[in-house]
Amino acid sequence: MCGRKTLFSSSQTIKKQFNIDKWEHEKEYNPSFNIAPTLESQVIVFKKQPTIKQMRWGFGFGKNYKPLFNARIETLNKKISFRNLINGHRCIVISDGYYEWKSIDGKKIPYFVFCSDKSIMPMAGLCKWDVNECGEKKLVYTIITKKARNELKDIHHREPMVLDEAGYRLWSNNEEIINDPNDFTNYAYRNISYRKVSSYVNSVKNNDIKCLDRI
Repeated sequence: MCGRKTLFSSSQTIKKQFNIDKWEHEKEYNPSFNIAPTLESQVIVFKKQPTIKQMRWGFGFGKNYKPLFNARIETLNKKISFRNLINGHRCIVISDGYYEWKSIDGKKIPYFVFCSDKSIMPMAGLCKWDVNECGEKKLVYTIITKKARNELKDIHHREPMVLDEAGYRLWSNNEEIINDPNDFTNYAYRNISYRKVSSYVNSVKNNDIKCLDRI
């Protein structure tokens, strides 16, 4: 699963890593150490040219909706909410790492999961326009997850689909027709690290570098 994440790299670092020139409302970007579903964060979309946009995390918004913030790669083709978006609505969710909680003796212990080389994670995602009960429109996204790799299974049985370079190129090419999303499990980024962090991150109200404090 992926239910809490970060994005704290500078805008210059983000644009350089992903070779992107166009960033809508770049001046409004604020680094975040604790992004939860329903909050907004930066996502790369690929239409005429790669563009960074700010979107709300989770399909469905409004008082009567429980946001769909993750989508299992194994069932993308089967779920009405996702199957019509696989081709033409793919996006890359960018993150410096995400948090996962492990149950130890009845307590939830937070871990921070990140790329071993400290690069920004390109997570496979889907995006679309959603409309709430008042007719308000918002760009929204969901993060695709897969079964956790062996070294992460001890923390949680799911993980976000973090793409390697080849997977990034394929997923970001919306002209490429994808018939079986499961093929992308072969493009998972391999060099992942993790460490325990302070319970300070448990509260979404806490959004500063102390969320990354080691314990």
